[in-house]
Amino acid sequence: MYEMDDLGMNETNSMYTCIFRCEKGIYDTPSLNSESGDLMLDNYLDRTIPIGNAFTAREIQLENLLINYKSDLKPIMTKVPQKERNEILEKINKYELSENVVYFSEKYEKYFEERNAFLWKFLGAIFTETGATLSTVDKKYMDSVTDIKIIISILCGILDDVADVHKDKELLNKMMNAIYTKENLYSDCKDERVCFVKEIWEFLSDEIMKLPRYEEFKDIFMYDFKQFMNAFEYSCLINKNPKMICLQESENYDAHNMMVFIFNGIDLMASPKFNEDELPHIRTVFWHAQKMARIGNWLSTWKRELKQNDLGSGVFTYAISKKILDENDLNNLSKEEIISRIEDSDVNEFFMNSWTQNYEKLNSLKGKINSIDIESYINGLRSVIKYHLSTEGLK
Repeated sequence: MYEMDDLGMNETNSMYTCIFRCEKGIYDTPSLNSESGDLMLDNYLDRTIPIGNAFTAREIQLENLLINYKSDLKPIMTKVPQKERNEILEKINKYELSENVVYFSEKYEKYFEERNAFLWKFLGAIFTETGATLSTVDKKYMDSVTDIKIIISILCGILDDVADVHKDKELLNKMMNAIYTKENLYSDCKDERVCFVKEIWEFLSDEIMKLPRYEEFKDIFMYDFKQFMNAFEYSCLINKNPKMICLQESENYDAHNMMVFIFNGIDLMASPKFNEDELPHIRTVFWHAQKMARIGNWLSTWKRELKQNDLGSGVFTYAISKKILDENDLNNLSKEEIISRIEDSDVNEFFMNSWTQNYEKLNSLKGKINSIDIESYINGLRSVIKYHLSTEGLK
């Protein structure tokens, strides 16, 4: 499918040079099935790259070689027109939270103060107005599915506050144990915040079990939930050890904080007509969608997080990697100066370029999924980024 020519040592810089020649007809993940009909490349690729040694060259994977293949794509958008922004804000403000969501959101505000009802209304509008919910969800479960997603987001908010704002690893571990421990903790719980986490999780467990394909997808859901939990441990770790901040790790580990696999996994549990044979391809869609959601969240929340001394955002990671800021700047400069440096840089364009690249990869998967209206889902992700950009500083 591809060939590599090792041209040997370059005497001037002690680097090996390799030429990769790729034919048309290279198939996208998760399958290399030549009958699938969907091509990653629409023309031939011939590229020369310098690398440290020939052994490394032979270990380079095609996916890594092609990661910037469409790097010249222009961002689909970098800001939302004011009129459209006003329309989005109106939809969010008009969204009515259910009785169950109000109960848990008010209890959240009793123990934590970092977020308000606007965020939960924002999420409700995302799940019901944008197309980000899978088209296969049975309408009779739509209200329940939406509530489950918002309430699990409240749980996410709690863990995020503890990891990033309070930086309390001990409390974070207690909350995680409360989720994974099956026995009831109410009788001897000494920390009401931990008991609240347990209460949320028990409610969510009961509601998810009512969905028609729960048994079929429960193991996958719990695996995805563990990845989500690991994102908080990573976040807590980098806030205490900022010297280890790395953009690649942030993009991969921290992305699970966005819960796209969890949200859409809940959709699948409520989707009687979803074809399980398409699961590898739809999970590839979720992978790219989750990265896109992470970008939208980073671009719309980093200023709030800076004020909370939460430096886990990819915005700060990128700024440090490109020497827009360094660790001393984060500690010594005023918040206003840090914001000014970031806003005067190419941070927004960089992340929107990345968002666009993931968007293009999603488009290449359309022909592999038939039981879900994938076109509607992809269009929904365009709406989601508009919702994020329109609510900068409000959530």
